Amino acid sequence: MELVAYDEAFVDDPSLGGILARARASGVPVVALREGVLARLADAVNPQPLVACLKGRPGSLDELSDDASFVLVAHRIADPGNLGALMRIAEASGADAVVVTGSSADPYGPKALRGSAGSALRLPVLEHSDGLDALVVLRARGLVVVGTSPHEGQDFAHLSWPEKVALVLGNEAHGLDVELLRAGDVAVRIPMADTVESLNLSVAAGILAMSFRRGLRAPGEPPDTSTIDAMLPSDPS
Repeated sequence: MELVAYDEAFVDDPSLGGILARARASGVPVVALREGVLARLADAVNPQPLVACLKGRPGSLDELSDDASFVLVAHRIADPGNLGALMRIAEASGADAVVVTGSSADPYGPKALRGSAGSALRLPVLEHSDGLDALVVLRARGLVVVGTSPHEGQDFAHLSWPEKVALVLGNEAHGLDVELLRAGDVAVRIPMADTVESLNLSVAAGILAMSFRRGLRAPGEPPDTSTIDAMLPSDPS
């Protein structure tokens, strides 16, 4: 951490005081800002009364641990807020890393960092420009590549999840590239009512990540019906 700056109007805030004390104890420079200055520095409409300046960069896919059993792959995620949410979901579900591929948003940009709620600073975030090549590398590490689609693949609740998974999520507007979906080992979908085209990216990621992490295993042959059927009201006639 290079610097901590805070709004001097909040100097008596107990929670802020604890953070500043830890920063000073660690030798990090602490700067008090006059009221209104921080609002001009920060890009949020209503910023927190404290900002920090850190040096950070995504790592390389080569840095992925050999023991990794769950990796979330974010391919061509355009919205930094969505990318931040994916990093938060990854940490919450016990992922070993997030791999950012294609022309995705900057995982260390301000909006992505806020969306991650700190997960981007605690979880390995790795970059690899070529999505297809990333899948080859992950498969070579023993991970089963599970691609996601709104309409193709197995019902997630009927899938016997492998022990080691790379869960690949695609662009908000266009979904996962066809070539990446085809290059995966398994395709998975979340059944929805016919009136809904797709789920929000982070909602879908949360459902799938937690399903894997909780060891969801389908007993025997998968049912013929979709899991959405049990949730829809029956026809009163």
